Amino acid sequence: MPNLTHLTLEFIRLDDEDLSKLNECFPCLQILNLIGVGGLENPKIHLSQVKTFRWEVSNAPWSLAIHAPNLVHLELKCVEPEILILDTPSVSTLKLTIDELGPTVQVDGLASLKNLRIESSDLKSLLQLFASDRDIRTLDLELPVSVNCVDLYHEVKPDYLVQLFSRITEVKLSPRFSCVLMSLLCLCMKHASAGRLEKLLVHLPASGITACPFVPLLSVSAPSCEVTVLFHADTNDAVRQAAASVWPSSIRGLPRFPEITWRWGTWQ
Repeated sequence: MPNLTHLTLEFIRLDDEDLSKLNECFPCLQILNLIGVGGLENPKIHLSQVKTFRWEVSNAPWSLAIHAPNLVHLELKCVEPEILILDTPSVSTLKLTIDELGPTVQVDGLASLKNLRIESSDLKSLLQLFASDRDIRTLDLELPVSVNCVDLYHEVKPDYLVQLFSRITEVKLSPRFSCVLMSLLCLCMKHASAGRLEKLLVHLPASGITACPFVPLLSVSAPSCEVTVLFHADTNDAVRQAAASVWPSSIRGLPRFPEITWRWGTWQ
């Protein structure tokens, strides 16, 4: 099908271990979704026109390679490939779910990367690879279910995260990461300088929180910042009302802190 532009394969087995036949038979694909496709061994994507690619790898191949010069949006979910090659210089949005990085990672270009989402226990390696030296605009972080606050503290120190967030325009802390991080921010020791953070989204656990637990994150905000606080559905109304009443006024009274627009909501 040389003219096909959109292909989705879900939960099937292909007799095409390296995906060479897929590359050959669908050269004009612009949207490709491979969800739970089995039978792969060291698969390689070579598609020059694909722009959007979602790949949820069902098994644990030794290597994964994506060669796609015009790819803009990539969602990749895999375990721990020994070799990971992303030859995707035009990618602006990357959503990566991976257990750990293998010993060989080749990431070429990514000069256009602006929006990054990472779900992994190997956060330090991934952040250093994808975020440290790039002009990321939006960063979204999540943790696997098995990771707790001790694991996160040993992986990345709170001070490192706060300094990293100071260079990002928009930070989204997904539920598990957000709830774990809230218990670690009190350990921040360094004096953070004002940054460029303009939007912050946090998920708070169901607890009797009284003081704002993410003050260190607000210290690296831009002169004006929009903060969205999502309370867990099990949080009682008194805690919500107290936070909405007290936190804005308490933050306004602190020096160096920005003008904040507060938004409140619920997560399940």
